[in-house]
Parts: sequence; structure tokens; C-alpha cells
Amino acid sequence: MILEDSTRRLLGWFEVNRRDLPWRREPRDPYHVWISEVMLQQTQVRTVIGYFNRWIGRFPDIPTLAAASLDTVLKAWEGLGYYSRARNLHRAAGIVVGEHGGRLPRRAVELQKLPGIGPYTAAAIASLAFGEDVIAVDGNIRRVVSRLFAIKNELTRKDAECLLDPFYAPGEAGRVNEALMELGALCCTPGTPPCGKCPLRPVCEAYLQGNPGDFPVTKKKKSPPHVSRRGVLLLKENSLYLTRRPEGGMLGGLWGIPLVEGEVPGVPPVEAVLEDVSHAYTHFRITVTPCVVSDGGARSYAVEGGQFIPLEEIPQLALSVLDHKILERLKDYREGRKRRGRDSLDRNSGRE
Repeated sequence: MILEDSTRRLLGWFEVNRRDLPWRREPRDPYHVWISEVMLQQTQVRTVIGYFNRWIGRFPDIPTLAAASLDTVLKAWEGLGYYSRARNLHRAAGIVVGEHGGRLPRRAVELQKLPGIGPYTAAAIASLAFGEDVIAVDGNIRRVVSRLFAIKNELTRKDAECLLDPFYAPGEAGRVNEALMELGALCCTPGTPPCGKCPLRPVCEAYLQGNPGDFPVTKKKKSPPHVSRRGVLLLKENSLYLTRRPEGGMLGGLWGIPLVEGEVPGVPPVEAVLEDVSHAYTHFRITVTPCVVSDGGARSYAVEGGQFIPLEEIPQLALSVLDHKILERLKDYREGRKRRGRDSLDRNSGRE
């Protein structure tokens, strides 16, 4: 009865406090649920809303996504990071069209067979879009469970599912999953949570012990390593040399400025060294020193796997945030040269 009352309080809290998010609109569209769940991996809701709306406008259904080129998909994803998510969405859409008639499988076990859909995402889609009674455990729910039961070690997904099972009545998994996600996002937040607003406060062991901020227990993270590279800005007339990164690697499928260790190799010599650009990824930080190299076209260059792209066409390509930062440095440098050239002409003109 205590757990039934807790679930009822949780669902009542959710009905009052739930956010009006575009992928929650009724009737639920399984495609919308899928896209939102993938976008929300490692990305905050306020960032995802704009990307989601633009994505649905560009790819309104699975067949449209499957028919699009990977370049188009990556460009639509540009700025969200973790680009394997976009590549997997594109691949999975092709499989859904080819093997499932353009409709997502309804069961979590079948959804997990698609690229980029793991246990949590499969359970979220199956429960929210199709009503399957499966428990979805994301980071927010894991934090809620850790506090509810005052778990003093790292909580596995399987352990969380076992502890949560009594809270779920048949046919309620989707609502309970979403309510727990919302509770973790709005109330049972990291650090010191506002426990006075929590509907599960009466049964929360961490609250009763007076130390909710001590949970969840996590391993201390190591400082991410830092690497330094030189960015090769190889110019030929009004074109810039870019490489396309292998699809299986980091930032796969995106275009970018060649990065090299140590000094910029080959000839001709470096024309200018620009201000450093820094960027933080999940597992490391990088500082790039952009080096402008002009090539009159008579020489070959040491970096392979790319091509010269007209500067006016570069905005149409999908590039990483780091590459955009480097290109801003190049833009400032070129505009500075133009201004200096005009100033020089003006001074010379004044002497005549």
C-alpha cells in the first residue's frame, strides 16, 4: 500500500509539474519519441528543443530521414556533438524502412537491434510510445533510486530495475518512467535537492537520513588529458583545404581542418600563426594553434584525404564546433588583412 500511495503521489506530481515539451504532444508519435530520446543523450532539454523542432521540420518521418544523404543529416545535427548519434539514426532509419515497412518495432527487445538504441532508449521508446511494461533507467532515474534506497555503492541498471519494480502497476510503465525522469530533472537534482517539493519524500531513505546530497555514490573522475595540435589552414586562391573524417572515428563524416602534431609539415612555409583555439570533449581537452599556409597551386601538400573547398561553400558542410572556432580565427585574419590593405592604399593615395 505504501508503494501504491507513493506511485499515486508521483503521478499526481507529474501531472501538475510536467513540462510542455514538443515530443510529449498527444497522440504520441513513436518517431518523435525516438528522436528526442537520442538527442537528450548527453544534451540538456533546453538545447534539444530547438534542434528537435528543426529536425522534425527537415525530416518529418522515418522514410524522409532514410532517404536523406548523410551529409544532410550531419549538417542538421551540427552543434549537438556526439555525432555517432546522428550516423546511427540515419542507419537505423534505413533499416526500419527496409525491414519494418517504415515503422519502428514496438517491443524493446526488437528496438535494441537497431543501431544506436541501447537498453534505456529501447525501454523508453517501447514504454512511452507503445505502452510496453518495461522499466527505463536513465541518469535521472538512477539518481532518484540511489536516494530512495540510500544505495552506498554504484548502482547498476539491473539493480535499479529490481528496486523500482514494485512501483510499477501493469500498464503504467510509460507514465511512471516519464514521471521519474521528470522528478530527477526538476526536483531530485544533483547536489542538494529541494526535497520539500518531492512527492516521494516520505519513503526516501536518503531524505530520512538527512543526507540526500551524498547520493548517488560515484567514482572520483580523473582530470581529462590535454592535447595540443596545429591546425593547417591551407589556402589556394579563395578555397580552403579540408579533410573528411572517417565515419568510424571521432567526428566521423564531418569535414574539418587537418590537425597535425608538432610543427606544420611540408612546404610552403607558414604565413601566419593565429590565436589558439581550445575545446573540451568528454574524455579530453584540445588546444589548436591555427597556422595559415598559402599555396599558389604549384606544390603538393603533406596532408592527405581532403580537397580544396571554395570558401563560400564551406557553410553548407557539417563541421564540428572546434572547426567553426578555427574558421572564425581565419575569418578575422583575412578581414584584418583586407583592412590593412585598404589603409595602405589610402595612405599611398594621400601622398600623391
